Amino acid sequence: MTCNASPSQRIRVAHLLDDCSLGGVTRALGVFESEKLRQIADSSTIVVPPATIRAPRMAADVIVTHFPPNWRRLMLLAGLKLRNPEARIVHVEHSYTRAWEAIHVPSMSRFRAMLWLAMRLVDKVVCVSHAQAAWLQEAARIDAGRITVIHPYAENPGLADLPLPEPGERLRIGAYGRFCEQKGFDDLVAAFRSGWFPNCDLILGGFGEDEAKLRAMADGCPAIRFAGKVDDVAAFLRNCDVVAVPSRWEAYGMVANEAREAGRPVLVAPVDGLVEQAAGAGVVADFTDRESIEAALLGLRPARLKAVAHRARDTVRACSEVRQTQWAALLRSAAESQVNPKAAYGPK
Repeated sequence: MTCNASPSQRIRVAHLLDDCSLGGVTRALGVFESEKLRQIADSSTIVVPPATIRAPRMAADVIVTHFPPNWRRLMLLAGLKLRNPEARIVHVEHSYTRAWEAIHVPSMSRFRAMLWLAMRLVDKVVCVSHAQAAWLQEAARIDAGRITVIHPYAENPGLADLPLPEPGERLRIGAYGRFCEQKGFDDLVAAFRSGWFPNCDLILGGFGEDEAKLRAMADGCPAIRFAGKVDDVAAFLRNCDVVAVPSRWEAYGMVANEAREAGRPVLVAPVDGLVEQAAGAGVVADFTDRESIEAALLGLRPARLKAVAHRARDTVRACSEVRQTQWAALLRSAAESQVNPKAAYGPK
């Protein structure tokens, strides 16, 4: 493929996904449809099923991979470079984190060897949180100069226009997402059942494979209500004073970002990218520890809640424009490094 990208020409970007079902990764691709990015780049999406090992050849200046690497996919990553020698390859790590590794990896040395190889088959790595970036730099032994942190973002109409919460006698805690192991809703329900959230109500929105288990756990607890699938995030958050995110691992946590945009303080688990989202916007709590929850609730007392809600919204003000600017800069850097190899991303 002949390289014809330059800073003054449009950049051809190919996004590679292994799953196009609606989720955080797919929704976050919406940033590339923004006016700022459409002015400089033409983006397309290509699905590569998980079993794929033969890399496609593409008319692209920048190839962005959005699937987590594994031993089998090393062949795919190597093939992308061989079959598209003029393209720069950017990997966005949406999945792996320190907490995910601790729970799922039986052999850390083997897993990290795979990461070491994978990160040397791409030109640039994008992490979705600073916590993830720090872990990946350690786990894959890559230079910090090759990592860029860009928080994901997806438009949700109406969040920024919601009035700030006006808590009554009982604090309304909302939690929503897929009912699965990762999201930790079972720990949240168990904490409510144990009386660790006095004078609080839980509104649980979502669906998934653990729904029957969660409903059985919550049975007989009047403080817990299931709201069903959340199609309108703004409508759901309107009825919440605080949003809890009890995940067991979470590279970033779009729910926490949405809550902040809606002016809802967040109560998050002490894992991965969630911790940095609570800075100025809420509190961190171990949902399996009563004392930790009690301390967190002190920071969300009604007298303080509105001030925290104001700060929560301020932490994400203009975040859409920030994400667009960051991606525009990254794509321009890739185009320049094609024309001038000395402008490449730095040592591998």
